[in-house]
Amino acid sequence: MSNTTVPANAEGMPKFDRAAVMRLAWEIYRKRFGGERDAASRRWAFSLSLKSAWMTVKWEAKEAAKSAEQKRADEIAALRLEVLRIAATPFRMRLDNDRYDRLQQQISALQRAA
Repeated sequence: MSNTTVPANAEGMPKFDRAAVMRLAWEIYRKRFGGERDAASRRWAFSLSLKSAWMTVKWEAKEAAKSAEQKRADEIAALRLEVLRIAATPFRMRLDNDRYDRLQQQISALQRAA
């Protein structure tokens, strides 16, 4: 764990809409854990929902802060991973030739645009 100190007024810390986080947590809770349970199970389920909501909000904030170049690089990495998945078929069987070629074209187009 880092030893960084946070000022009492939390300057420089990202601001999140806590009401929206709670709404999302309740939405997740109702979708995943609907039904009758004892109090301890409900608290545990809502705790998981709240953690999931915070992770979602933080991930969305991080994605929104990315530049266009970073988004393009992430997209290229995802396409390359898909190409590797297609190329990893046993005995060099190619069932997805059209898809493989289309992915290669998308990768080259994104690299040219950069």
